[in-house]
Amino acid sequence: MNSLLLARLLRGTGFAAALFSAVAGRAQTTPASVAKDDPIVLNPFDVTAGSNKGYMATNTISGTAMNTPLKDVPMAINVITAEFLADSLVGNFEQALDYNSAITQTSRLPVSNRNDAFAIRGFRNRNTLVDGVIAGEFIPPQMIDRIEVVKGPNTLYGQSDPGGLINVISKRPQGRNRLSLGLRAGDNGLFGADFDGNVVAGNGRIGLRIVGAHNRTDGYRIIDGNDSNFLGVAGDVKLAKDTTALFHVSGTETDGITSQRSTFSFELIPTDLNGDGRIDGTLVNGMAENTARYNNTFLPRDYTSATDGTRYEQESKFLQFGLRQRLGRHANIQYMFVRTDQDMDMTFREYNTFNAAGSSDANHSAQLNSNRTDAHTINSLFTVTTGPLTHRLLVGGRYIWDQSEGATHSLRTLGPGTERATLERLISQGRRIRLFLTKNDVLSGVKYWLDDTPTAEEMRTLGTRNGNVYMSESRVSSAYVSDSIALLDNRLKLLTGLRYVRIRSQSTNIAGAKIGVLNDQDDTSYQLGATYDLTAQLAAYANTATAFNPNGFDDINGIFFDPELSRAYEVGLKFEDLWQGRLGGSVSVFQIRKENVRRSDYNPVTFRSDNEITDDESRGWETELFYNPTKSWQIVINYSRIDAKVIVSRTLAKNLPLEGATPHRFTLWSNYSVDAGPLKGLRFGGGMIHAKGPIQQFGTSNSQLVREDGYTTFSVFARYPVKLFEQRVSLGLNVDNLTDVFFMRSRAGTNNPRQIAFSARWDR
Repeated sequence: MNSLLLARLLRGTGFAAALFSAVAGRAQTTPASVAKDDPIVLNPFDVTAGSNKGYMATNTISGTAMNTPLKDVPMAINVITAEFLADSLVGNFEQALDYNSAITQTSRLPVSNRNDAFAIRGFRNRNTLVDGVIAGEFIPPQMIDRIEVVKGPNTLYGQSDPGGLINVISKRPQGRNRLSLGLRAGDNGLFGADFDGNVVAGNGRIGLRIVGAHNRTDGYRIIDGNDSNFLGVAGDVKLAKDTTALFHVSGTETDGITSQRSTFSFELIPTDLNGDGRIDGTLVNGMAENTARYNNTFLPRDYTSATDGTRYEQESKFLQFGLRQRLGRHANIQYMFVRTDQDMDMTFREYNTFNAAGSSDANHSAQLNSNRTDAHTINSLFTVTTGPLTHRLLVGGRYIWDQSEGATHSLRTLGPGTERATLERLISQGRRIRLFLTKNDVLSGVKYWLDDTPTAEEMRTLGTRNGNVYMSESRVSSAYVSDSIALLDNRLKLLTGLRYVRIRSQSTNIAGAKIGVLNDQDDTSYQLGATYDLTAQLAAYANTATAFNPNGFDDINGIFFDPELSRAYEVGLKFEDLWQGRLGGSVSVFQIRKENVRRSDYNPVTFRSDNEITDDESRGWETELFYNPTKSWQIVINYSRIDAKVIVSRTLAKNLPLEGATPHRFTLWSNYSVDAGPLKGLRFGGGMIHAKGPIQQFGTSNSQLVREDGYTTFSVFARYPVKLFEQRVSLGLNVDNLTDVFFMRSRAGTNNPRQIAFSARWDR
């Protein structure tokens, strides 16, 4: 654990408690208008927790960038509320999306800031946002108020993905003084402590939210475990009657090797793929028969390629500052600046693939990554009436500057140049460095995790630098306008949107010289949708939208690849308060086509990257249902059916399933609260996840047989309030993956085994 951040965390804990105590005595004088648990300032750019009905949200901010009822937005938007996260989430951010439909993890987390970590509706997602701005994939659960998953492309967010985007809404100050303290402990050395304090001052004009957390686990692998610390402060300050300033400052530090980062090796199993009775180098859909690669079949679940010399350190910082101005009854304007910084320092030993003889060569690497993003956004909202039509017109622009620096140095057993000789020289000096790991070593109990490895300094001074790129920089400028039009006595709502985006990017080599030609591409995308209220509770909708993303430089012919272009169609039904207010949700049918998709994956057999250019398509349907049989019983059901594959190939990947596209995914979560009798206050429930494959785990033909066939998991939880030392405390129990099922969450990343966690929370 980093001592500096821990000190800050402890000081933050004391500050939160002291600040709460200072104002607690004045709580009765808090104005009635802010005495409830709503944000202090209500305006069209806020989406409030008060709009939720338990697990079911009624409003969204992500679809139109303004607070809008979900039923009025002509696209599928799944909202994961704070209450749902509190009941279901045992792990980190990647598990927060487990009970959502049509979404699958693709990369191991945590990762550097610009990785495609999830696939939505079959397409890998580039946009993981915090409060509407790109902010990376390592997001501590402590800063999450809710998560909104927007399905399909959207005209508001610049570099848009056709499958959708993930928008994390961070915690904001609330309207009353409160303090919450929590403890959590479980198997595998799990321990967590957190505080969440809220202060209202200045007669309701100032609100502060202070959140801190420490989490530690020993992990379940032979070499595993990590510490993380988080501290954040969010504030709202009412400068004048119609002017509000807001800010958010937070930081996270993580040390250790998380289970997700322990690489699970693959193996080559020569296979007669075309059924001709021979196994040779014949290519079948882009894969050679004699190098057919699969997920590993013999490694134990607690396998790790790590050693005591392995290190993983990541530091993330998040800064947000904004101003909101109300311009009369019909106009609002908001400016927001967000800066994110992520630094990752990692060393690892990897045995990527066991060959047909049962041997795998070692890859020792040291990796440094640094990313910084500055984003400026301005949105103006106007409410205008023209005859029988009411317009909610959003006019805005966004400028994002993103810079990534990184370097990976490797000492590989079969690497180029003098890498092998360097390793053998270290071995001759008495270092216990393993060049090869064999299947027999694993099965006979050899303690390969006790091996020595080159130090980070040795790898950076003696190893080979992978690639010539030192820094990559991009600038994304976008301007957009959308109009939400209500007519026919508000029964018909139209959404039109137009976005112009210009994306400029270039890389710099280690000598400081620019690489290639500046990639400067632009395009205009549109969105058109409609929602029609069939009844007061039931609405039909339709939506179509396009998206654009530039491709990179072709080293062979000296020109840029054609840009990725996509078009999506969606129709569906949305409903709320059906069956006397018991049923809500949505059903949607979609088709997405994406052209000129350029994908690249490392080939461990040829020691180079395989590149393929394709046109892809995803079709399917999904549903999200919220059913409350009684006031005490909540049920959430999600299902998605996806057929996503390559339909046109410039290479060899035709009919290749898209990475992360789960053909059938069904999730269920339920809770029940006891409202009377001796067990009054008891809240319990649980859920299941059923995924039916095959789920493709890589995007290129050479790994088309690496896939997850499917899995079913169960989880349960319980909460019960008790009195301890004259204080009301909620005691909790969560059991995640109850039946201890093993499966591949992502490429080379396995799921966690059964996790039992006990918790206690005190609220005042």
